[in-house]
Amino acid sequence: MKKRLCVLLICGLLLGCHEQATHVKNDVAEEEAPIRIVESAVALTAAPVNTPTPMPTATATPAPTDTPAPTFTPAPTATPAPTATATPVPTVSLEGLSQGEKICEIARQYLGYAYERGGNSPEEGFDPGGFAYWCMKEAGLQVRHKTSAGYSEVEDWDKLESLSDLVPGDLVFFKTGDNENINCVCIYLGEKQMIYPSSSRGEVIVTDISNYWINAFQFARRPF
Repeated sequence: MKKRLCVLLICGLLLGCHEQATHVKNDVAEEEAPIRIVESAVALTAAPVNTPTPMPTATATPAPTDTPAPTFTPAPTATPAPTATATPVPTVSLEGLSQGEKICEIARQYLGYAYERGGNSPEEGFDPGGFAYWCMKEAGLQVRHKTSAGYSEVEDWDKLESLSDLVPGDLVFFKTGDNENINCVCIYLGEKQMIYPSSSRGEVIVTDISNYWINAFQFARRPF
């Protein structure tokens, strides 16, 4: 009987020790759990964060601009030839003037008008024969258009052999250059001056009777 009680006592003691040990083990486990959680959190915090390397941004290549088409420089336009101005209204009254003086006053109105070979009007210009024709016609003479040589052959007009015999309005004939025939007619203005369209100057001019003209002189005619 005593032996059974001793065995039961020992078993009870062993069972109690075992339960106490289990409780202690559980308490230790419960205390260590939050420590492990904290350590894990600390480890996570301390661990380096792998920051992803940003991808390089692509720089957009600008689209090639269209090469502008070459511009064409227009060819320079030719400068138009000066056109003869309209027939001017005489600035001096012709009333009371002699026929020769009328021719001279009309001729002076066309100073600076263009030279034009074969021309016989202000609109197209003048050559010497055409200029003599226009001035005589405007002065009231009944004449036909002729060349310088043609007017020199009009036998109805008085022929003058000397420059000293000239009066205003006379037609004076010359051979200039290497010409064998009369090729120029001028209108005598008086005071040893003449007016005619000059091919070298390109316009109607007044000129003195210089040695050049004296040497080229042939004769003169009086058309009135």
